[in-house]
Amino acid sequence: MSISIDHFEDDVHKLILERGQEYFDARQVLMLKQTSDGWTAVIEGQETYQVLLEGHDVITTWHCTCPFEHGPVCKHVAAVLYAVRENINANRAASSGDIDRWIDEAEPDTLRRLLKIEVRKNDDVKTSVFHEMRNL
Repeated sequence: MSISIDHFEDDVHKLILERGQEYFDARQVLMLKQTSDGWTAVIEGQETYQVLLEGHDVITTWHCTCPFEHGPVCKHVAAVLYAVRENINANRAASSGDIDRWIDEAEPDTLRRLLKIEVRKNDDVKTSVFHEMRNL
């Protein structure tokens, strides 16, 4: 069995998808990284689990450190599939210029809110904002 990132909902049980979507929406997919072989991530819930996906646009194998034994895909893998698809789509939007256009067209309050969130999450963004704004 292989899973297409663009259409993984066709291959994963509905209840697993719902639970995976909940983890994804709650931002519990951490440290998503693309590797030469696929993707890795950590899922933070009641326990912490590691997920490995082999493949990029089509996932050929996957593994999660959770004890799930009731099907081929657990909720943690489903959450990472949502995160991978979002990452790929964000990269496509950035390379096509859509993100730049959205920023140019955004309301100032929206941009302030997004920047405040990113400053809290990302030390590099915090340092850049500090460097640019400290002498205003």
